[in-house]
Amino acid sequence: MSRKQPNRRLAALLAEADWNGAQLARAVNALGSQQGYLLRYDRTAVAHWLKGSRPRRPVAELVGQALSRRCGRLITAEDTGLVAAPDERRHGARDSVPPPQEEPDPVRRLVRMCRAEVDPEQRVFLTQTVFDLSGASVPACHIRSRTRGSPVGRPVLRADLALLGAATRLFAASVDAHGGNYARSALAAYLADDGMAFMSGPAPDELHRQVLTACAQLTHLLAAMTADAGHQGLAQRYYSTSLGLAHAAGDRLTCAIVLRALSTQAVHLGHIRQAADLAAAAARQAPPGAPAAIRAYVLSQRALTRALLRDSRRADADLAAAEDALRQSSGDAGAFTSYPAAAFAYQRGQALYALGRRDQAIAAFQDAVHGRSPRERRPAALTQSRLAHLLLEAGHLEEACSHWHHFLDLYPLLRSAQADRALAGLIHALSAFPRHPQAVGLCEQARGLMALARSPLHGS
Repeated sequence: MSRKQPNRRLAALLAEADWNGAQLARAVNALGSQQGYLLRYDRTAVAHWLKGSRPRRPVAELVGQALSRRCGRLITAEDTGLVAAPDERRHGARDSVPPPQEEPDPVRRLVRMCRAEVDPEQRVFLTQTVFDLSGASVPACHIRSRTRGSPVGRPVLRADLALLGAATRLFAASVDAHGGNYARSALAAYLADDGMAFMSGPAPDELHRQVLTACAQLTHLLAAMTADAGHQGLAQRYYSTSLGLAHAAGDRLTCAIVLRALSTQAVHLGHIRQAADLAAAAARQAPPGAPAAIRAYVLSQRALTRALLRDSRRADADLAAAEDALRQSSGDAGAFTSYPAAAFAYQRGQALYALGRRDQAIAAFQDAVHGRSPRERRPAALTQSRLAHLLLEAGHLEEACSHWHHFLDLYPLLRSAQADRALAGLIHALSAFPRHPQAVGLCEQARGLMALARSPLHGS
């Protein structure tokens, strides 16, 4: 379509959505904020698009996502008429982040992305990768096993598997203690260097499969860190790559964990139907014979998605089944073998709130607060913030302020986009109480922390 021709595709989609230009602009700005972009479009910008102009990337993708959510069907960037062809978008980050259909080998795809992460120039483009709504559908879960690595190179040893396990424990603890935007590039460098050597070196079949599983788990951690850093599109690609490695290893349980994470990301971005499909796929991948902690982990996410879809009967059944499985779990503290009771309490609170049971949700979040260990600063801070919002909604301002005070104590130790959003939410909520001394004091403290977080010296 010529740039000077009216964009009839976009006009038709706006009519289908029953939106005006201002409403579309607000939706695009909100989606951009969720994915780390500061956008300030208004109805004037949409009017220019309707006349045939095209916004810079990744706005066309965000327009497609906004209209998809509104219309209840998949609408791509091409459907909006804001890009002429897929090739126009394949530059920069696209060169470094090949989608699975372009690079089916997850090992090569992972190494290509991780090597771009450690290059400051390429990283700028890499982090601009946009969440792909078409990629949020349930992927084909055909389990297959790569039998061996390369016949050349240093042979992989059993001790190498222990090193991968130590790295998993180190980075999992780092996410909990400091958030995803701390040491993220270090994990990418580790996977590009040592991870590549372990996955490619000659090894017996069983050891090679175990190495692939370990690298799938590390890639899952990199995806979680990337999402918490605010780069949702790139995180989606890492999750997809982790899933590919788990498939190659023939590891159904790791597949279930990754699918559950993809569902959580879809919920976070507001794509509830896709999230429900992914949660159901995760539950299918972890059959009744799976470890109890994994069953609880996937069932709690399916419960949340069912609650968000107002299916209270099945959501309650999943919560009960998850709680029962959690009681049967071994208490193993491994990052991919356990499900802490506090994490389940948080998930239960989310589901109960979605079902309209605010008082029960508050009780669940209080259980989550009390169950967090001192090392879990990030989940503790986010739980304090969530509980404070619900208490304020219930009219308990003093108690809400107490929990926000705890949140502010933890916030300076975190490098997390989710914590940054929680800080902004605190300011927005408490600004409504300009005559309450404690609320005013917390707002002033929060604004000071926000200013510090935005300074050039406050980086990861």
